[in-house]
Amino acid sequence: MKKIKAEFLKPFGPGILRGQLSNELLDNFTKLSEEVIDKKMKSWNPSLVGAIDDEWKIPELLYKDFKIDSFLDSVILGYTQGLYQDLQKFDSGYLKNNNIKEFNSEVVRGDGWINYMTEGEYNPIHIHSGCSLSSIFYINDYVGDEPIASKGNPNCEDGHTTFVYGSKPGGFQRKRYVRRDETGTYTETAKVQYFDGIHERGHWSIKPKKGEFYIFPAHLYHMVYPFKGKKKRITASINYGVNLNKK
Repeated sequence: MKKIKAEFLKPFGPGILRGQLSNELLDNFTKLSEEVIDKKMKSWNPSLVGAIDDEWKIPELLYKDFKIDSFLDSVILGYTQGLYQDLQKFDSGYLKNNNIKEFNSEVVRGDGWINYMTEGEYNPIHIHSGCSLSSIFYINDYVGDEPIASKGNPNCEDGHTTFVYGSKPGGFQRKRYVRRDETGTYTETAKVQYFDGIHERGHWSIKPKKGEFYIFPAHLYHMVYPFKGKKKRITASINYGVNLNKK
């Protein structure tokens, strides 16, 4: 199996792994999603918060049948090891004081499901419980046929996934009231400006790209906006547990 392209990103606190599936893996994921929607063995809708009718659990045997089980385990393990390498770099004393130099990492696949999202459906802001990590795999890149709003907003995020961490804005210039004297008098001046939120950001929106995937901590809030169109937005989400044992 060919190596995949992946990079570790930190748009804010928690690190996120972004990767691109090989053509072979994307084909396997696509065939798996078609099998799941065709058989519809177990609806996963009652277990999820999304306002989406077609959410179907992936039977465990299908991961092996469609040859993605080893890939999933290895990429999750690699992400986990990367996180704890960072932890060791910036350890405040916990690892050293407990004589922990290395970890044995074990990853355990949890629930996975396929989302077949149609016009007007959405996923409200949420986290994934009962697991350590989660993931999103974009089987296609559909985000609608036309914007929901008719204003032609260039920043339209219909059908986008948004990760949320904190509440800082993305950064913009703003005039400020500057204290000019000891009496407490404030004067507005156009000469003094600053970028509000440039040092940190509170959210990160992603436009689906076919074959792209993201792995992230399960406690990281995220959501999906609705869209307008006749096709389906198709994604896979798979949770994982992580066990760390001191060597």
